[in-house]
Amino acid sequence: MSLKFKTPAKINLGLHISGKRQDGFHELETLFQMVDLFDEVEVESTPGDIRVFCDHPEIPDGPENLAYRSAKILKDHCPGDYSGVTIKIKKRIPAGGGLGGGSGNAAGVLLALNLLWNLKLSRTQLMDFASQLGSDIPFFLFGACALGRGRGERLSHLQPSKKFNVILINPRFPISTPWVYSQLNLKLTKGENNISILQKFFSQSDISNVGAHLTNDLEPVVIKRFPEIQHIKNRLSALGSRGSLLSGSGSTVFGIFDDPQMAEAAYEKLRDEKWDLFNTQTVGSLTELYPKEMIDFPE
Repeated sequence: MSLKFKTPAKINLGLHISGKRQDGFHELETLFQMVDLFDEVEVESTPGDIRVFCDHPEIPDGPENLAYRSAKILKDHCPGDYSGVTIKIKKRIPAGGGLGGGSGNAAGVLLALNLLWNLKLSRTQLMDFASQLGSDIPFFLFGACALGRGRGERLSHLQPSKKFNVILINPRFPISTPWVYSQLNLKLTKGENNISILQKFFSQSDISNVGAHLTNDLEPVVIKRFPEIQHIKNRLSALGSRGSLLSGSGSTVFGIFDDPQMAEAAYEKLRDEKWDLFNTQTVGSLTELYPKEMIDFPE
C-alpha cells in the first residue's frame, strides 16, 4: 500500500527572538502560515530498509534527510516488526530557503507511516516525535497557521485569516541558519515585541495591517550581508505588496497581497528577474493537503 500527498511551504509572518536558551537554541515567538507551494510525496511500505528518492540532486537520501529520519524514529521507537519504506519526493519548494520544505516532508512521512503501519498514534504523540527531529516539524502536524514559542515547537491555535496571496521570491542562493543566529545581536532584539499586534490583525483578516506589522528579528542580519534581500523587498513594495519580509532565516522573501489581480500583475512583472518566483495563496486547513484518513487521529 502507498500514499500520495502534498506537503506545503510555510512563511513566518512574524519572528521575535527573546534570548538564548541553555540548550543552545534561541527562545522565540513566531507566527507560522502555510502557503500552497507544495512538494509531492509518495510513501510506500516495502521490504528492506528505509529508502529515499528525490528529484533534486542536492537533497540527501540518507540519515541527513528529515523524511528518512522521520521513518527511522518511528521504526526504532514503536513496538512491532515493521517492513522497510520507500519515500519518493518531487521538490518544488526551494531547498534551504526558509520555507520549511524538508520539515513539511518529514511531517508528511510521520502521518503516512502512522496510517500505513497502523500505529494509531495521536497527533500529540506524533508531534512529540516531530519535536525531536526539528523545531519547525510539529507545526506541519498542527494546523495551517499557528503561534509558535520556545524553539517554535510549542504551538497555540490562531483564528485563521481569510485567504490572501503571497508572492515568494527565492534569490537562488542559500543562507546558513546557524550563521544567521551566530551573527544575531540579542541586545538589538530586546525592543517591542509586535507579535501580539500582528496576531490581532491576522485573526481579524486585516491584511493591510498584517502587512504593516510584519516583523523578523533575523532580517537585519541577513540584509547586512546580502543586500539583494532589501532590493527584493523594495521591488515587492513598488508593485503593491501590503508588506514584505524575509521568511525565517531566509533566503526567501515574501510579499503579501489582499488583491489577487494585483498579485498576478506583480508576478508577471517579476518574471524576468533571475529569481525563483511563485504566486501562492495561504492554506486554510490540513484537509487541503492530506487524505482524510491520514489526519483522522484516535481520540
